[in-house]
Amino acid sequence: MSERKKAATKPKTGIYRTGYVVAIILAIVTVVEYYIATHFNSFAVMMLLGLLKAYFVVNYFMHIKTLWSEEESH
Repeated sequence: MSERKKAATKPKTGIYRTGYVVAIILAIVTVVEYYIATHFNSFAVMMLLGLLKAYFVVNYFMHIKTLWSEEESH
């Protein structure tokens, strides 16, 4: 594979890796939420876990962090 193709595919693999990590984190937090809801019934912990999930969804899937970046995306 040429150097040009390697350079073009490298950023995409990083994006996919980040997406996989976020999906795994959301899945783990969902399993923890289910366990807490069925065994402990703690509203405060459920709210904290919900806020944690909201943070990941807003930052990764809604691209909020790019709103305040200096470089243009288009």
